[in-house]
Amino acid sequence: KEYKKASHSQWTLGHWAFQSVMTQQNLEQARMRGLLETLQQKDPDISSIISYSKFVVAYLLEQDGPSPGWRKANIEGPVYLVKRNTLPRYRLLVGNKIKEKPDLIDNLQAEWELDCQKNYVFYKTEDTNERIRGLWFHDDSERQRVEAALESTLEEIRSGRADAPIESQVLAGQANVQQQAQRQAQMGGPQGGPPAQAPMNSGHDMDALYSQFGLRNNTTEQAAPQDSVVVTRASLTATLHALADDDQFIRMVMQKVKAMTIAQERLEAMN
Repeated sequence: KEYKKASHSQWTLGHWAFQSVMTQQNLEQARMRGLLETLQQKDPDISSIISYSKFVVAYLLEQDGPSPGWRKANIEGPVYLVKRNTLPRYRLLVGNKIKEKPDLIDNLQAEWELDCQKNYVFYKTEDTNERIRGLWFHDDSERQRVEAALESTLEEIRSGRADAPIESQVLAGQANVQQQAQRQAQMGGPQGGPPAQAPMNSGHDMDALYSQFGLRNNTTEQAAPQDSVVVTRASLTATLHALADDDQFIRMVMQKVKAMTIAQERLEAMN
């Protein structure tokens, strides 16, 4: 009898955990589809979201004038790395939340130079007339994820794989969205808001950054600051491990098990 009760509780717990995982993944899939549809209202040629972070602050590097350095670009909001059905194939854009200010839109090219530090992604576009960009991320894990996606996409462009038939690109992009949704469901988004001003490193870090892009720091001043869900054994294992480390989830599970055990005992007593 005790063995039956334990087996039933374990099966119920596993079933409930699986349903919780599936619900979380379904919600994330729906959220990503909603984001894609919003982007397609401005650019119908966008076919998929490769990577996404809910909030960044954009900076531009001023090289001329009496006090060169980093300046806020009056651009802040979600950042997207997207794939398109037409040329240019890949685009990085920041949806600006500041009213009456344009979005930041840059098309990825093989000539891009990318450099990253904790909480920052810096990149130099192929256009030498354009200023170097800096994106500040509140959560460095978000920065690392976007950086990895940018590195992978630039590698694809440089290797020529970006010129593959567009049908295969769209299918691959949809798979990336599903994988991205699963990773975001496990990791969660950045918590809390940004500081009043995103801190821009100075001194050694700034000199190193100038050097990275072949520039010279002329100032010693401190710079201004799908409808179906694909579940694999590996993804389910990883998600369950992540839930096992969540104290709130464990408390909810224990309360559920306790309630089910009491209900089961009462039912057996009645029989």
